[in-house]
Amino acid sequence: MAVEDNPVPSGDPQNAAPEDARVARFAFLRRPLSLAYAAFFVFLAAGAAAIEIAGSPADGSPVVSIGLLPFPSRSDAATVKLGTFQERREFGGNLLGDPSLIETSPQGPLPRIAQDGRTPLKAYGRNFTSAGTSTGKKPKIALVLRGLGVGATQTNSALMQLAPEITLGFVPFAPELQSDIDKARGAGHEVLLEVPMEPFDFPDSDPGPHALLVGASPDENVKRLEWSLSRATGYMGVMNLLGGRFMGEETAIEPVLAQVAKRGLMFFDNGASSSSVAVTSARHTRAALATGTLAIDTVQTQAALDSKLAELENAARQDGYAIGVASAYPITIARLAEWTATAEARGFQLVPLSALAVQQVQQSAKAGE
Repeated sequence: MAVEDNPVPSGDPQNAAPEDARVARFAFLRRPLSLAYAAFFVFLAAGAAAIEIAGSPADGSPVVSIGLLPFPSRSDAATVKLGTFQERREFGGNLLGDPSLIETSPQGPLPRIAQDGRTPLKAYGRNFTSAGTSTGKKPKIALVLRGLGVGATQTNSALMQLAPEITLGFVPFAPELQSDIDKARGAGHEVLLEVPMEPFDFPDSDPGPHALLVGASPDENVKRLEWSLSRATGYMGVMNLLGGRFMGEETAIEPVLAQVAKRGLMFFDNGASSSSVAVTSARHTRAALATGTLAIDTVQTQAALDSKLAELENAARQDGYAIGVASAYPITIARLAEWTATAEARGFQLVPLSALAVQQVQQSAKAGE
């Protein structure tokens, strides 16, 4: 996912050099010795750029630079951010933040399991019960809408239109991330944080800053994971942002899932990669896991959306539950708002994602026995 660079301001014509100064400068550049110096420095700059891209031969292992952003220190933005999380925050009966679930770090706030055993998954998950014979027997459907936080219009539309049972996924580099998550939690939504991971065609497809990479060490990937986790608080789990290649490498994904479990979160595999080994790794690390059943808006037309929603309903009838995954397109948000309004009348129970996470881990464990 491309991230826009800050625009470079152009010069002010009113502050331009006088005409005689420009003439003198051009005369200087015409001197042979000056041209030689200019060429030499251009050569040095080109060499530095080449080393940045391909690595230094002296290192013995050339690498590709992905231009990671520097980690903030405790003395700057992280300190300001941490200062906003010293008190328990609620809105409309929904927990927005709890200091007992926050670990302070140089990057910013990190989720943790509280001393009394409460986890972010439980604390920030939506209360759910299927008590009652008629409701309990209905096929359950969870919906995850991803890609929020980048476009203000789509994010606001989702927050205003969608039922609170729908889980919302936010990218960690969203400009108003904490504010958006607070609004989502205040409206009763569960929140996932999307963690950038290496796709098959990396770097042609760029998942974003501090992406988790197959070639990075486990410690480095944990550090990059913590960068994403420290952008905000109030989420109950994480999900992959791209990551087709990363999710298929057990040695890469397992240390990440171990950290997810250690911090009391759940992991949501969006189901896009058929080579994902997240289920096996979740068993090894005892991480709470859910996997997407179907992407419902790969084609953004009314007919295509209706066809995929019908397919999702059939999967729920067959297996007892299903998880639909969608992106924050305007047509998707509008259609999901309509569909969820009539889901119960059609015999389905709309549930938060966390209600299905334990169920899938238990089924996976039985399959491995």
